[in-house]
Amino acid sequence: MITFNKILVCLDLSVADEVTIRSACEISKLAGTTEVTFLNVIKDFNLPDSLEKEFPDLVKKAIAERREKLQQAVSSTFDCDHVKTNIEIRKGNATKEILSCSVKNGADLIVLGRKKENSSVLKTRIVRRAACNILLVPEDSKLKFEKIHVPVDFSNYSDLSLDTALSLTGQEKAEILLQNVYHVPSSYRYSGKTYEEFAEIMREHSNKDLGVLLKRASINNQNLEPIHSLDDGQNVTRMVYDESMKRKADLMVIGAKGRTAASALFIGSKAERMIQINDSIPLLVVREKGANAGILESLQDL
Repeated sequence: MITFNKILVCLDLSVADEVTIRSACEISKLAGTTEVTFLNVIKDFNLPDSLEKEFPDLVKKAIAERREKLQQAVSSTFDCDHVKTNIEIRKGNATKEILSCSVKNGADLIVLGRKKENSSVLKTRIVRRAACNILLVPEDSKLKFEKIHVPVDFSNYSDLSLDTALSLTGQEKAEILLQNVYHVPSSYRYSGKTYEEFAEIMREHSNKDLGVLLKRASINNQNLEPIHSLDDGQNVTRMVYDESMKRKADLMVIGAKGRTAASALFIGSKAERMIQINDSIPLLVVREKGANAGILESLQDL
C-alpha cells in the first residue's frame, strides 16, 4: 500500500492555485495523508539588508498579507477534515526553498501546479533533486483516478509505478493502461527473419514480461489493459504522451530512476522529457522510499 503521509503543496497566489489545492485534497483522500503544508516562496522583495532592517514592517506586512490570502484559498478549497494543514511562507530561491521545506517536513509528495505559458525549468529542477514523489498538475486539469496510464519498461520502477496506481485506485473498478514501447534491434537481420517477423517476436517477449509484472502486483477490481507499442523510430516519449491523450487518461504515473554518483538525485531522460512536453495530463513521478541520499549536499549547490 502506497501512502503519502505528508504532502507539500506549492502555491503562487495565482488563479491556478485552486486546481493545485483541489488536486492535493483528492490525492489526500486516497493516500492516507495526515498532514499537508501549503508553501509560498517570496522571491521579489529586492530590498537591501540595510533597508530591510530599517523598515522591518515592510517584510512583516507582506508576509502577513500573503499568509491571509493563502489561508483564504486553502479554507475555501481544501475540504479534507481529517488532514492537518499548515501555511508556510519563505523568502529566496524557489527551487532551494521548496526542496529545503520538503526535507524539513519529511514530505512524501510535493504537489506543483503547471501553467501552459510557463517554462518547465523550475519543475524539472525540483523533480531532479527532490527526495520524494512529485505530482505535476496542469492548470486546466481535474485530478481523477478512473483511468491511469502507466508506461512500463519492466524495471523496478515499473513495479513501483504500477503499485502506486493500484493503491490510488483501491477497490474501485478503475482502468489502468499499461504501455510498453518495444523496439526491433538492428541485429535482427542476422536472424534470418524479416523486420515484421522479428517485431512480432519482440511483441511476444513484451507480453511475457508484462505477465511477470502482473504476477507481482496486488490487483483488486481494477481493469488492466496492456498496450504494446512498436518503436518505429519516432520519439518514444511523444508516443507515450500521444497514447495518453488519445485514451483520455486522468493521470500518468512514471518512475524516476536512480541518482548520481555524487549527490544530486536525478530522473531518467524519458521522464524528464515527459515533464517538458506534458502540459495537459496530471503527472505523478514516483521514487523508491528512502532514495534521499545526498539531498542536503545537493541543496548547497543551488
